Amino acid sequence: MEALREITQFLSKSARLDLKAVSLTHVLGLTGSKDGISLISQCPELLANVVDLCADEADTIRKDAVLSLVNLSAEQDGAEALVKQFASKLVPMAYDAIMDENCKLADPWSMVLCNISRPEALVEAVLDELFKIEHAMERLTTCFTRVNYNKQKGHLNYLGPLFSNLSQSKRGREIICNENTDLLSRILPFVHHDGSIVRRGGAVGLLKNICFDSSVHDWLLGGAVDVLPFILLPVAGPEEFDDDTNDKLPVELQYLGPDKKREEDPDIRKMLLESLAQLCATRKGREYLRQRGTYEVLRELHKFECSPEGEKRVLVTCENVVDILIRTEDEIGEDNLKALDIPEDVISKIEKMDGENEQ
Repeated sequence: MEALREITQFLSKSARLDLKAVSLTHVLGLTGSKDGISLISQCPELLANVVDLCADEADTIRKDAVLSLVNLSAEQDGAEALVKQFASKLVPMAYDAIMDENCKLADPWSMVLCNISRPEALVEAVLDELFKIEHAMERLTTCFTRVNYNKQKGHLNYLGPLFSNLSQSKRGREIICNENTDLLSRILPFVHHDGSIVRRGGAVGLLKNICFDSSVHDWLLGGAVDVLPFILLPVAGPEEFDDDTNDKLPVELQYLGPDKKREEDPDIRKMLLESLAQLCATRKGREYLRQRGTYEVLRELHKFECSPEGEKRVLVTCENVVDILIRTEDEIGEDNLKALDIPEDVISKIEKMDGENEQ
């Protein structure tokens, strides 16, 4: 700790370039371990200097400073320290870098913004700062949807998980589901994005979080958004269905052909199934899913998850959704499953089972 305090003076923007460079290299090295991040997180003056160096005149200093923030914010201790002390400075800096199509550090800045919004307890603070910037969410969505927005080979893929993180909050979900801005419809096509699993996973994570809010289910399943094809298409494979089944399916899933590939990442498949499970909360949602061939698609997915290529945790989630869809509404006996009062002992058993399934 004492050594960190000693080098803090050399991390000032006014310090000599060579001293800044050496000191910052030392800090960057420390951020490669949890213990190092924990130590640095307890040095507010050092943190303040590193944040300041993100705007240094020298390219190499700016780069190492931002990379240090990427590593620091990857751990909750570091993210909490940065948000609690510097949110009002960090968020606008990250936003400006992302919006600058010629910024060479747009990608690491998008990672910083993503990392500090990952812990649920920090989401509101990040949203507070973003909401101070006029049309920030709309403009970030534009950056995300224009794949070649950054002219310095920045990909901005981490805006995907950023949107997913922000949708943990009711305020975040509300702005993304605002019918006037239409942000959700602009992001949804990226659940099929082949170029980046980070971008694709972020879009799916956002979709899953939105589906947790049953008050928007009618809108999600209606013609304005129609999320079902976005959920079913990635989990569908090259299976052939008879004409009657194809007629039930959304147009996007009809006659896919032998070259159709199923989503390779099990975590993404699981999130898509969890989205379906949430849409099963209401009777109207369940009936709609049955009418659109959801069971038939999941029946084939179940076969895949039972094969050596499949994953047990995805299989269990698939079975949970199928178990709801194959029941009659008389058997279910409840219009809205989220309205049910579940006893505490049953909740603890479910959580224990979920933990075992993750292993």
